[in-house]
Amino acid sequence: MGGRVRAARDLCRAPEWLFTYRMTTRRIGASAVAGTLLAVGLAAAPSAAAGPPPSGADGSSPGCIVDEGNRDATVEALKYHCSSEEIMALFESAPVGEAPTGTKTITLLPVFQLGGRVVGYDNAQALSTAQNELGKSLTFTTTPAGDPWVHKNYVWGDDAGGPFEPGTSRIDGGPAWTANFERDFGGVPISIHEYRQLTPDVWIGRDIGGGSPERSSGPTGGAFVLS
Repeated sequence: MGGRVRAARDLCRAPEWLFTYRMTTRRIGASAVAGTLLAVGLAAAPSAAAGPPPSGADGSSPGCIVDEGNRDATVEALKYHCSSEEIMALFESAPVGEAPTGTKTITLLPVFQLGGRVVGYDNAQALSTAQNELGKSLTFTTTPAGDPWVHKNYVWGDDAGGPFEPGTSRIDGGPAWTANFERDFGGVPISIHEYRQLTPDVWIGRDIGGGSPERSSGPTGGAFVLS
């Protein structure tokens, strides 16, 4: 159990999800609750995690289907029927598209990378399942000054949020909508979102750390879908 708790504590330094809060007593208390939930989720992972999707002869997953006319089916496929590698490839091949607006449901997907290395599907699935209990949506809005802004909506309330703007993906150098949530971490760019439009009403995204790419062998972070 001690090893799992230490692993959970280490993962809490990784991006997204983990764990957005304003630097106040209220947010510190909320992050402690979040850390406890994550530790419990990881402790239960061996019995709760599903195996990776079955692969065809070409390595693809038969159920990994993006249906432009069926939002729910697309989210279901990404969540349960696409491999981690297929999800990452879908992000890289998606056009930047239109910007998401309003409040969107966020669902974390079974993808996690550490320095570019892809974590095993079972572990990524367990992590995303635990984290999905902490918050269900993002709200794209504007500041009082009219600047585009996005908030993470957690079970304990909204985070400080970050500026929402067109930018360049740290994954592949292509265009992407971006949001930097460094205000949640005392100015440290631990969580940077990148969004691309997968279908007319579904966006696929990555959440990665903001460290210097020259000092990293690859991205650290996960993936998610907005609908």
